[in-house]
Amino acid sequence: MNAEAKAAEAAARGDKTGEAYWLHVKKVVDQAPPLSNEQVSRLRVLIWSDAEPRATAA
Repeated sequence: MNAEAKAAEAAARGDKTGEAYWLHVKKVVDQAPPLSNEQVSRLRVLIWSDAEPRATAA
């Protein structure tokens, strides 16, 4: 789900503050420069490691 969809959900609930927040998030993300290939690679590693189950200490 993206920020635009979250804003639409907030608007449907009548949550004007939530809608404004998500529209602001969308604006900031849209203005961000594109990621470099190195940044994409690092993010893929982080996302992959978050998807793996973690063992908890006993």
